[in-house]
Amino acid sequence: MSEAIAFRPERRDWAHAGALAALLLLLYAASSPRSVALEDDGLFALSSAFLGIEHPPGYPLHTLLGHLFTLLPIGSAAYRVHMLSAVFGALSCGLLWMCARSLRAGPVAAWLAALGLGLTPVFWSQSVIAEVYTLNAFFFVLLLWLGLRAGAGTLYWMALVFGLSLSNHWPLMGLVTPAFLILLWPLRAEFVKRLGALSWLAILGLAPYAWMIYRSWRALPISFYGPLETLPEIWFFLSRAGYAGIDQSPTGGWIDRIRFLQFMGGQLLLQFAVAGTLLAVAGFAAQWRALGRRVASFLTVAFLMPSVGLILLLGFDYDYLSRHVFHVYPLPSYAVAALWMALGLEWLVQRFSLRPPHRAAAAGIVLALIAAAGAWVNFDPNEDWAARYARMVLKTLPRDAVVFPQGDTDLPPIAYLHLIENERPDLTLYEAKGLILGNRLFHLLRVSDAEAQARLKAFIAAERRPVVTTMVPFEGYARRDRWLHAEIDRTAREPSSVKIEIPEEAVEFFEREVMIDRAPRNAWVAYHHNELRFRYAVLLARRLVPGQALDERTRRQLAALEKDPYGALGLAEGLMANPAGYSAPAVASLLQTVSERMRPDEMKMYRAKYFYVRAALRLGNGDRAGALEDLGTSGAIWPARANPALKALENVRAAGR
Repeated sequence: MSEAIAFRPERRDWAHAGALAALLLLLYAASSPRSVALEDDGLFALSSAFLGIEHPPGYPLHTLLGHLFTLLPIGSAAYRVHMLSAVFGALSCGLLWMCARSLRAGPVAAWLAALGLGLTPVFWSQSVIAEVYTLNAFFFVLLLWLGLRAGAGTLYWMALVFGLSLSNHWPLMGLVTPAFLILLWPLRAEFVKRLGALSWLAILGLAPYAWMIYRSWRALPISFYGPLETLPEIWFFLSRAGYAGIDQSPTGGWIDRIRFLQFMGGQLLLQFAVAGTLLAVAGFAAQWRALGRRVASFLTVAFLMPSVGLILLLGFDYDYLSRHVFHVYPLPSYAVAALWMALGLEWLVQRFSLRPPHRAAAAGIVLALIAAAGAWVNFDPNEDWAARYARMVLKTLPRDAVVFPQGDTDLPPIAYLHLIENERPDLTLYEAKGLILGNRLFHLLRVSDAEAQARLKAFIAAERRPVVTTMVPFEGYARRDRWLHAEIDRTAREPSSVKIEIPEEAVEFFEREVMIDRAPRNAWVAYHHNELRFRYAVLLARRLVPGQALDERTRRQLAALEKDPYGALGLAEGLMANPAGYSAPAVASLLQTVSERMRPDEMKMYRAKYFYVRAALRLGNGDRAGALEDLGTSGAIWPARANPALKALENVRAAGR
């Protein structure tokens, strides 16, 4: 392969890129969920529909573009915002075709790079839901295309595009900025000479943030944190300071980072179906001679920063859900890997003198493997799970209720169906933490935690309508627990009173949708299923009557839950909370099942809960030393305020003294 030269695209090159983008757009449109999905899909659909304020850092450019897409005369509002991701995903791959040609890849190799990226499981998955990552990939590839053609005039366009990219996702674009400095190094003198004009163009690209701050002063249905009126509030929002505890978990350490690095290596093998990964390795080795040190260094740094660099910067706990959250961040890295794949094919062609039919066959085989992996992940029977679940919750809620949806998997789809599709207009939705929904009870940035809790309690005390929560009940209140929601029971005298009243339609939903042997492919859906199984098992065990014969339906449910680690853990906790008492051997047997079947990448919350429940069992059996050991282990695994083992450990020690 010879040195890279300036590439001047002809009409047929644009035709290739356009055809490729059109093919991918059709694929994404066909495989996109027709209604709201999990992850941040519901929030982005809501903010786009109402021109609201997304979670930090706000993604204002995505919101503005998403609102334009809600005007399309197709499908639901959610599907229209999905098409925003589809369009920019397809455009990213079309531009990547041009970038591959600029790096001296032939048309076949360029198709392999661009179509290969578009068919990878993760890129495909982000092109069919409302998310910011394909727009971020578009800006990255567009800047790469401009940078490879860079002259003094191109710098102006790059400055504007860079500013716009920061208005979409500044953390990820900030990570790849050093790579672009390498790419533009020969133009450093021109850059310095035009720094003033370039700075103003970049600032112009940041204008959506000014719009977002102004927009936050309005009364909006969706407005994360609410009005941003002071410089500290604006900086808190834009800097994502509220996510500091998530980005840097108190339990995340170097072991977690090492496991994430191993995961990243496995993802490269998965995304490009091993064969494509091997070609990318060959392309990485060949790039230094083929493209020169500057371009090769750019590609290497651009690959490393959103992948390895990000892993080293973050302090995530390593578990199956966190790694799913992380695996979408390195889309720019996968774009670089796709370019290396094209260079690897060109090296293979020259090394073995492959004729055009053999070259096309090799590319076709690799693409078929990547497409098979992408289709298995993205043609998912559970793609509409969020909508099915939210509709069932809304269906079972009492009339005219005040509803506090709890958790990332509950509030967005429920709020989407209620606010946009007008399901259950008799309900009133609130967010207990004062986030997301505009009708907040307090401004989180202006009150202490104690004052926020006091206002919430005062609101509940004054409310005469039914007050319900989903998934996680409010502490300190008697409740009627109906599994999918819990209603505060104002008739009970004891705050600890729990009346279990699971309606028949909810039981049928559990048996049909949740009590299944096979785990869902999507990690978010699997996580939600696990939580629902755990909660159902707790309630089922709490209402068992010792010595009473079980009906066939209950036996069937117990048998299914006993085989599942989340179900078994829930049954163990529920039995120990049963007012009629419990069988210690039965609880011990359930905990043994949990120990044997809990996945190695389990969330630390559930691992800690296992030791907490086992400590309670040991304490009940008189084994104080064993209980102290388990409580200490639980606290060490998950040293969060929400872990009841921390308080229990203090109580047991105090009782011993």
